[in-house]
Amino acid sequence: MNFEDWYNKKLAKLQESIGYFFDDPTLLRMALLHSSFTHEHGGKDHNERLEFLGDSVLQLSTSHLLFISEKQLDEGALSRRRAALVCGNSLRRWAEFIDIPTLLRTGKGMSGGTVRSSIYEDAAEALFGAVFLDGGYTAADAVILRYLDFLLFISPPEPADPKTELQILAQERGIGIPSYEILSVTGPSHQPLFHVRVLLGGFPAGEGRGTSKKAAEFNAAREGYNFFTKETATP
Repeated sequence: MNFEDWYNKKLAKLQESIGYFFDDPTLLRMALLHSSFTHEHGGKDHNERLEFLGDSVLQLSTSHLLFISEKQLDEGALSRRRAALVCGNSLRRWAEFIDIPTLLRTGKGMSGGTVRSSIYEDAAEALFGAVFLDGGYTAADAVILRYLDFLLFISPPEPADPKTELQILAQERGIGIPSYEILSVTGPSHQPLFHVRVLLGGFPAGEGRGTSKKAAEFNAAREGYNFFTKETATP
């Protein structure tokens, strides 16, 4: 099998993974074309403009979904939820799931260990942009919903502000407001280490350490958030 046949087969599998088949496959190919490849081969088309468009479509689609599904959240909480869903780490994990690292065409200087994971995140956004141009907003929205479902399947998104997110979750389920208690402060006075516990409904839910009380509470809340979401997700 020559390269073109192999690549077309891989592209077909990617389209199956995202649930969308392109009418104009050149848009899909462009989404997977890094500027380093174009510069080395003398072309002019690459995925940066599609990335710009896809980022906006992703923001809009995710904002719309959160607006209609999280009616109890205010603007700040909605923004934090969205930030966790569209962050680089989330995009990278999805890019790896649909095999973008294998399909992304880069220049020789970007091969091996010199490849930055951010180019996979960018390609994922470019893919959203390509779907939008090929099939319109409805098609792009459906692909982005698959992306969001994937994130929820693999794990709850890491909270951008765990203290606020934990409070939102606790109040949603009638547990009240989380409370924090200092378990210990160790180390010299100029460099203390705080050990803090977070309580939900009076029961321990997580612990954290930090060089300030605020940092320790942040880490405790993150552990509590992860514990709480895993517990409530269990049938």
